[in-house]
Amino acid sequence: MNNFENTVGFITGGAAGIGLGVGRALGLKGMTLVLADVEPETLATAAEELRKEGITVHTEVLDVRDADAYREVAERTLATHGKVNFLFNNAGVGGGHAPAGETPLQDWRWVVDVNVLGVVYGVEFFLPAMRASGEPCYIINTASLAGHVANPGMGAYCATKFAVVGYSETMRHELAGSDIQISVLCPAWVKTRIAQSRRNHPDAAEAASASGEQDGMNKIDEIIANEGISVEALTERVVAGMDSGTFYLFTHPDFWPAVQERLDRIAADYQEVIPG
Repeated sequence: MNNFENTVGFITGGAAGIGLGVGRALGLKGMTLVLADVEPETLATAAEELRKEGITVHTEVLDVRDADAYREVAERTLATHGKVNFLFNNAGVGGGHAPAGETPLQDWRWVVDVNVLGVVYGVEFFLPAMRASGEPCYIINTASLAGHVANPGMGAYCATKFAVVGYSETMRHELAGSDIQISVLCPAWVKTRIAQSRRNHPDAAEAASASGEQDGMNKIDEIIANEGISVEALTERVVAGMDSGTFYLFTHPDFWPAVQERLDRIAADYQEVIPG
């Protein structure tokens, strides 16, 4: 997909970071944007910036964990614009840094509700209209390299990102031969605020204490600051991937050995059940 004139895009987590970056790039190419985000002030600021650049932007304050609210927003979006050609299921949270057996269950529920069900709701509420439109459409689900390579202390995050990869692979089969393309975005470190995700934790006390060392993600924040790629670089990869129809949108060539190691372990263990 490379023609974005007269198209409509719905982007969750659209107020900042990856969502805003991709929205800006596609808006400059002619797409009308509907940005959804849980942070009203950040969302309003982002929309104002984009409008100054000549981009048509509509906003929806949305917590993607809320299925009823999401359904209402989807219905309103479709009623207003008549269609959605691009769905970017991008909203996500880091969830903290704790090993198995020490991760609070409320963190598990929060991370699953945002990272997995937030993607599911987007698909369930928009895909039927995309199928019915008869126009070229595109879905991108944001996973992570952590959806291919697990990391200690990140069980909830990795579990949800593996889930998004698996869900996207299922959809790839289901959408084959249709007018709807799908990709799964699998970046490593990107200069976003993912490490400060707990600012939006559903527990008010947790959200209030989510700063600096108290956040529990400070080490990751430091890695992102030192090693992360820019949102602009990631956006270029996404736009190029949409043009080529690439399914797995990887972004960091230096992480290939970690992926290869996992594939090699799978191949080696599988040999135990292969005759001869």
